[in-house]
Amino acid sequence: MSAEVTVNENQQVTLPLIGTLKVGGLAPPAIEKLIAQRLKDGEYLLNPEVSIQVRQVRSQMMSVLGEVQRPGRFVISAKMSVLDALAMAGGLTPRADQTVILIRNNRDPKGELLRQEISVHLDQLTNAKPSQRDMELMNDDVVFVPLQKSFYVLGEIRKPGAYPMEQDLNVMRALAISGGITDRGSLRRIRIHRKDANQSLQEITPDLKTPIVGGDVIYVDERLF
Repeated sequence: MSAEVTVNENQQVTLPLIGTLKVGGLAPPAIEKLIAQRLKDGEYLLNPEVSIQVRQVRSQMMSVLGEVQRPGRFVISAKMSVLDALAMAGGLTPRADQTVILIRNNRDPKGELLRQEISVHLDQLTNAKPSQRDMELMNDDVVFVPLQKSFYVLGEIRKPGAYPMEQDLNVMRALAISGGITDRGSLRRIRIHRKDANQSLQEITPDLKTPIVGGDVIYVDERLF
């Protein structure tokens, strides 16, 4: 009895009589022993002899897209991380956000496609211990680098303009980044214009601890007296 099978995306093969086996990470001799044991346990053969030949080795690939110097599809060599992938793609552009998205497609036991999106904060990775650095990439992973998000500070502010987003940014920090309010400005007269999920404009009256999200426009109005 012989069969030619292909290892699927979940690193499994389906064989006659014994069904589906997980073979990812196993060398051919180990797979031979596993198949022989399954045949014996199922009482299909008393002393099965199994021989495996690898016909073709399929390279594992991943993609790096978005705000990188050389977006494209790359071969995964050995153990690769998100930082390795970004380096292979030539690094980030000046407009790149510091939070990238790892898109991973898996399949459930029924074969249904499961899409997973994982946010990876680059500043946390570069400051982490080597043992805590980012996850290992898998076949068909996509590393997407979005355009950097900005917020805006206008009105009675010393350095009005657009500024790149930071993690855990609030109104107090945003005012500090933009140089603080002028002598005519009032901390009690701050407004935030923010678009909701439907792109409708909302006006928020914040306090200094109110979180800022990408695209927010902060207005500091003049004091009344």
